[in-house]
Amino acid sequence: MRGPSSSSDRQVRRRWRGSARYATLWVGALAALLAVAGIARAQAPGGAPAAGPTADNEEERQARLMTLYDKMIQFNLNGPHARPAAEIDAEMAKLAPLPVGERIAAWADWFYQLGDTAYVYGRDPQGYVSQGRLVDDCHTDCVLFFYRTTELGRSSSALEAVQFAFGTRFYGASLEEVVRPDGRVNYDTPVHLDYAMDILRSGYWGAEITASLGSTMADAAGTGRYPAGTVAYVPKEKLAPEKLQSGDVIYFITDETTSRGRAVREGGDLIGHLGIIKVENGVPVLIHAASRGLGGLYPGARVEKVALTTYLQRVENFKGIMATRIENF
Repeated sequence: MRGPSSSSDRQVRRRWRGSARYATLWVGALAALLAVAGIARAQAPGGAPAAGPTADNEEERQARLMTLYDKMIQFNLNGPHARPAAEIDAEMAKLAPLPVGERIAAWADWFYQLGDTAYVYGRDPQGYVSQGRLVDDCHTDCVLFFYRTTELGRSSSALEAVQFAFGTRFYGASLEEVVRPDGRVNYDTPVHLDYAMDILRSGYWGAEITASLGSTMADAAGTGRYPAGTVAYVPKEKLAPEKLQSGDVIYFITDETTSRGRAVREGGDLIGHLGIIKVENGVPVLIHAASRGLGGLYPGARVEKVALTTYLQRVENFKGIMATRIENF
C-alpha cells in the first residue's frame, strides 16, 4: 500500500484540511487524494521548484490535477443527487459532541428517517458505480450506505466527507487514474476494493471485532477467492448481541446451502450484505439498504430498520456475521 512523502503530506495539511481532526487514517486519506495524485512532485531536493521545461510541464500537470479535484468535489458536493451541504453541515454540528460510533449510527438513522433514499444496486444504470458518484443520497445499496454513513460520521463538514470518500475508497490511487474530466470516478480502477471481505480486512473501516461477539467458527465451504477454513465468523445462534455498539459495521456471511448464498459465493465473496448497528433501549438495531421487503416488518427497496436478531432469524440466506468497529478517524 503506497504512502505519501512527508513533504507532500505537509502540503496536503496546509492546503486542504477541512478541520483540526488529523488522526492517522485521515491524513493518509487526504494524502492519497492529493500527494499520491502527484501534487507538488516537481520539487528540487532543497524544496525549490525545479527549473526549465520540467517545471513548466509539472505546473501544467498540477493545474490539470487541481481541475480534476475541483470537478470531483463539485460533482459530488453540489449535484442534485446530494443533500445540500448546508443541511449536512448543520446536522454535523448537532452530532459533533458524540463519539464517532454514535455519529455513524445517527447518520444511518437520519437517512432512515428521511425515508426518500431508494434502493438501487450500484452497477444498475442509475447506481452510484455506473454513474461514477462518491455521493448519491437519492439512491443507495448496502455498500454505498455503509460508505456514506461512515464517511459522514468521521467528518466535520460535507466537503470533508467527500474528500474522505475519495481518500478511503481509492486509497493510494492518483486523481488521473480515477477521476474523469467531468468529475465522475471510475470504480473499476484496481485500487478500489470490490469484495466486501477485502473491505473488512483492509482496516480502513475500523478494527475487526468478530471474535468479541461470540464463539466463532471457520467457514468450511470457502470460495475461489477465500479458501475454506480461512475466515472465522460468529454463527447467528452464537451471537451475543449485547456486545454490539452503535456504529458497528455488520457483514453478513452467506449460507452456502441456499441458492442466493451459493450465487454470492460463485462470484468469489463470502459476504452478501452490510449494515450499521444503532443500539436503541439496549437493543441492537440493524439499519441497512434493503433491496427487498421482510414480510410484516417493512416493504424494502429503501433504507430500513429492524432488530438485528429478528433479521437474522428471518433471513435464511445468512448463517452468521462478522463486524468492524470504527473508534477513530
